[in-house]
Amino acid sequence: MRNEAVYTYGSIKNVPEELRPREKLKRLGAEKLSDEELLAIILRTGTKDKDVLSVARELLALGWDRLEGMSLGEIANLKGVGEVKATQVKALLELSKRIREPFGDRRILTPEDAVALLRELFRKDRESLIALYLDLSHRVIRVETVAVGSLNRVFVKPKDILKPAVELSAYGILIAHNHPQGVAEPSKDDISFTNNLRKSCTMLGFELLDHIILDRFGFFSFREKGLIG
Repeated sequence: MRNEAVYTYGSIKNVPEELRPREKLKRLGAEKLSDEELLAIILRTGTKDKDVLSVARELLALGWDRLEGMSLGEIANLKGVGEVKATQVKALLELSKRIREPFGDRRILTPEDAVALLRELFRKDRESLIALYLDLSHRVIRVETVAVGSLNRVFVKPKDILKPAVELSAYGILIAHNHPQGVAEPSKDDISFTNNLRKSCTMLGFELLDHIILDRFGFFSFREKGLIG
């Protein structure tokens, strides 16, 4: 967290233009701004008695954990905040939480669960392979794009999939790749690669849970079709 900037200008209009948060961000980049400057950009305006930087500073002084535990009404009742800014703060808190814990307790119990998570992650113009790493309860630990290829081919080595599993101490691995302009049917190479990966997983103590192929409209599950024992 950055907390370097302290302003006491009374109104944002009194802040020299080059020091105003939006102008600083445009000129220097977001990483150069303090926490209060970033929050001020989101809040946009202060009140008739308090500039937006002061409002931002006082909110941050409460601490992120405390703000997360407060209701919308409690934040709105803080001096200089009100309902509109409270909704902005609550939205920011929730977004921050989701970014820190992107998958929460999300579990992958069926191929449909995996497809719902994966479909939007694939590029529409390139074949790529994505791996899901799961714990013993089939909760998602990480989603990783292992490789991006051409329109109809992607090259992957088993070690590229297995290395993150070792680092994460994962229980299981689910892989998926897409056919941007084809149908969701496995090629001989797909079947051979999957069998080799399953053997490597077994040797290292991981469970290969499924290999899913997606096309534009549907999907093919190796496990559903009995191709992974």
